[in-house]
Amino acid sequence: MIRIRNVVSFSISLLFALAGPAAAQQDPQPTLPGVTAAFDKAVSAIGADDAGLAVVRDDEVLHRQLHGKSALDTEMPIASASKWLAVAMVLRLVDDGLLDLDVPVARYVEEFDRDDKRRITLRQCLANTSGLPSRLNDRMRGWDMQRFAEEAADVGLIGQANNEFRYGGVGFQVAAVAAERVTGKTWHQLFADRIAAPLQMTHTSFGTLLPLGGQPGKASLPWVAGGAVSTLEDYSHFVQMLLGKGVWRGHRVLSEAAVADMLRDQVRPQIVVHLATLEGNYRYGLGTWIEQLDGGRVRHSDPGALGFTPWLDLDVGVGGVFAIEDRGPRVRRHIDDLFDAVYASVAVDAVAASTETVELKFGGRNRRYHLHVPPHHKGEALPLLVVLHGGGGNGEQVRENTRIDEIALQKGFVVAFPDGTGRLPKKLLTWNSGGIDVYASQHQIDDVGFLKAVVADVQQHAPIDAGRVFAAGHSNGGMMCHRLAREAADVFAGIAVVEGAMNFTEADSTWPIAVMIVHGTADQHVLYRGGKTEKALLTGGDRVDASVQQAIDYYVARNGVLGYPETDVDGKVRIDTYKKPKADGVTAPVRVVTLDGGGHAWPGADRRTSLLADEPFPWSASKAIVEFFAALQPPKRGDDDEAKKDQQPPSTPR
Repeated sequence: MIRIRNVVSFSISLLFALAGPAAAQQDPQPTLPGVTAAFDKAVSAIGADDAGLAVVRDDEVLHRQLHGKSALDTEMPIASASKWLAVAMVLRLVDDGLLDLDVPVARYVEEFDRDDKRRITLRQCLANTSGLPSRLNDRMRGWDMQRFAEEAADVGLIGQANNEFRYGGVGFQVAAVAAERVTGKTWHQLFADRIAAPLQMTHTSFGTLLPLGGQPGKASLPWVAGGAVSTLEDYSHFVQMLLGKGVWRGHRVLSEAAVADMLRDQVRPQIVVHLATLEGNYRYGLGTWIEQLDGGRVRHSDPGALGFTPWLDLDVGVGGVFAIEDRGPRVRRHIDDLFDAVYASVAVDAVAASTETVELKFGGRNRRYHLHVPPHHKGEALPLLVVLHGGGGNGEQVRENTRIDEIALQKGFVVAFPDGTGRLPKKLLTWNSGGIDVYASQHQIDDVGFLKAVVADVQQHAPIDAGRVFAAGHSNGGMMCHRLAREAADVFAGIAVVEGAMNFTEADSTWPIAVMIVHGTADQHVLYRGGKTEKALLTGGDRVDASVQQAIDYYVARNGVLGYPETDVDGKVRIDTYKKPKADGVTAPVRVVTLDGGGHAWPGADRRTSLLADEPFPWSASKAIVEFFAALQPPKRGDDDEAKKDQQPPSTPR
């Protein structure tokens, strides 16, 4: 068995405790075991007169601690910890549809519409991979945003975009100019209205680069990468919002996708990420340092040059703020032990995320699946998503192509990627989905039994909610999902089929099962309207596929819903949802996504799987599938279902 730890986003807590001469005059504050002593030790080693600590989850304060004259509302320059705030502001405009991270900056900042800078994107600006210099030579006194845009456009690049990492502030400032241009508002107005106000950050604003944090809220050139001032309490609210996946005290400030983007590695794997003042193994997100720790743990942070450091330990659901004004490198040398003390204090009931490859003997064959488990708390029951590759693929390939595990783990799903079978152990694998002539069918592989065994085996590795087990698949894997719907509906509560025909009809089931079907009208390998195709993969040209409409008719009737859908059309994407019940009783929704012009490729994939493969349709099937399953409620099966049990094949009970 191979086990590799992995970390995804999870809710985080804010911890605070009292210490020092001012402690006796403060109200009692929440504390964590061992953290008070670790804070005192760190402050003493740094030699600071004033400092504060806040540790939080998304919905509670776990620990508060103050030293010297520090108070929760003591304003201080936070230097590069400004970057998290700036990125959040830009992402808020992305959420609002006003900015796009992946289009050229020149669309928003016309000064960049020149040969050397025309390809630079906002994402590259926020990930320090734009090729722009770290800083401009001029001290920028008296500049405003217009002057900055002109000077930044004139400066020469020091590297090719997306080809090297160079930490600095110029790219962030370019993004701020774009924000002002698309809204017609100043950076001060935008931040105050869209970030500070909803988070009740009443003492946080942006000032100058020199002096650091000067003229907060009024500077003609607010330096967004390092000129902000904030307080322990204000910034704690921001950290709680990140832990809450964009939500703070019931109010959504950022989308969940925006927070995930912010914390995800944004630098190409072959590019080294390095900063002289940071020691360790780091990657970089959007304004975010991603530190690889011992034991597979990951810590996200945004430390400032004066020591002010917000951080997240996502695998145990906590984060916090160390508020200080001192020399950053000296602070950094002494706070790792403090952060580790916080981690140890809250990790008692937390289970870290993990990734492993599991070998499973079934049907006389050595088979395997790849398992990804999100961070969770002991005793928590998690939903499971089993993802099936297409014909000729394998579990690793479909994970890399769809990236559905990244989205599902953020929603708290356990994700399994099983391998089919073939003449080679890891290549050209297929599923016995029925109705098509492939290796698995030719050799009568019991893939229904195998996938049930996978579900049962996953339950030995993670706490699974037996009522929330789902399957998704592409092409031959989607066809296999149709077969599971007929022969394993007592195990799988829902299926998602991407470009896979319902060719297996030898068995049936009366259990309602949630269904999502995604299919492109230009798919030449599995025709939307069904029938014989000359491009049938792996099976020659004699295969005849069922149409999407035949699958719709079957599931609508089986699930007890009316054949009149709720329809939503957005450009070339049409979504029909059948969910109105015909009568009282258990029902399940049927959702059909029709992609006008979509071919035979996983929609939303980053690239083609080969030169001959179809271009992926620009719509995220992975996101839509996870959201569909996440919103489902397990059907409540009553006494009237007893009569149906004899119609179901034996399996692992829910």
